[in-house]
Amino acid sequence: MAICFFLLGSLLVSVAQADKLPFMNQSKIRVVVAPGERAFGEIALDNPTAEAKNMRLYLEDWYYLPGGSGAKEFLPANSIPTSACPWISFSPAEVVIPAYGKQKISYSVNAPADATGARFATLFFETLISKGVMAGSAERSAGLDINVRVATLFYVEVKGTIERTAKLDNLNIQPAKEQKGPAHADIDITLDFENTGNTDITTSGSFSLINNDGLVAARGAFNSVYTFPGGKGSLLGTWKDLIPPGDYDLIIVVDLGKALTDAGTGRGPVITKEASLTIGENNRIVQIGQLQ
Repeated sequence: MAICFFLLGSLLVSVAQADKLPFMNQSKIRVVVAPGERAFGEIALDNPTAEAKNMRLYLEDWYYLPGGSGAKEFLPANSIPTSACPWISFSPAEVVIPAYGKQKISYSVNAPADATGARFATLFFETLISKGVMAGSAERSAGLDINVRVATLFYVEVKGTIERTAKLDNLNIQPAKEQKGPAHADIDITLDFENTGNTDITTSGSFSLINNDGLVAARGAFNSVYTFPGGKGSLLGTWKDLIPPGDYDLIIVVDLGKALTDAGTGRGPVITKEASLTIGENNRIVQIGQLQ
């Protein structure tokens, strides 16, 4: 799905206006390129309207905001150390897409010979979707343009240098802040996550409670966390049903390669952690062992 930004004084863009936007066939591009080599590709733009569309293309930096929610911040090109903008070239920089027409944008990614780790960039496609007239006398009225930009995010990894690693700690299990289960005994399982590698990581995680007979008493999923190198976030999983009192092994599995799987480019490493857990009546947490 494309990411839209409304510029130049527009506070609200209707669905009808959004439908006037050209759209691209790739909103995310993952590129793996060896040091000193170049990778090539194309982005296809499609104009679904009966009007020709003028588009201006330009690069910017981006990064995930703290917290791991996936929210992003965009900055001028070459603003941050993880910028891939100096490595990326594209053509053309301005296009006119005819009514119901298509346009291909060619790009190349050139990794320096000493490059390591990952770099990131955004290729924006900006177009005018509406012209308005400000209220006032004829002498003082002025046009107010509404420009919209859509983006393709670039994730560039340097082949043979990627470290996709992370740290999990600070396991905490307590009554959920929101009690939604039928017994009103929901429990939250939380962990701190830190990206200790040199590339982006999107997580996919799960937890299981195994009883003394080796049977699964509870199982659930954690939220996904989105980070750049050094980024941190919190994993949260919730169990809503009653668990029989007793001793359990808590098994936590976190896949660090969700982004690769989603892109169809491979798989990432998996972290598995365990801790002993004793549960009392009504899901009361009696004891939590050390995370190992």
